Amino acid sequence: MGLAEKRWVMERKKTDEEALVSQLKSVTEVELPVEIDWEAFSTNMADAQYISHDSYGLPNLVKALKDVTVDDLGKEAVKSSVKKVVIKPAASEQARFVFQNGVIEWHAYFGSSSSGYVYADQMKKTLEAGL
Repeated sequence: MGLAEKRWVMERKKTDEEALVSQLKSVTEVELPVEIDWEAFSTNMADAQYISHDSYGLPNLVKALKDVTVDDLGKEAVKSSVKKVVIKPAASEQARFVFQNGVIEWHAYFGSSSSGYVYADQMKKTLEAGL
């Protein structure tokens, strides 16, 4: 990893990751550990630049959890079941969103082709099925 990538990783941890953690805490009312593989995302800067995009980036997870926690039943289910969030990069054909054993695992694609995007409605369905 070169200096540009190291700077990018450091900046994403300070901005995007901190914002995501704060937003998740606000929505779920619990502090969730978040593990984002920034170093792996930095290997494809052209795709990674879209990681915070409102339509298919990190905000989708916040939207999905906001929809799940719309009532007390959803809030309690999330508080008692979700233990950690793990986000790793994936090629568009390998992108997926899984919730099992208390872990939200998002193998995310943020590139220019929409074929690999995982949208908030898909995340919501996956979360609700596992809660």
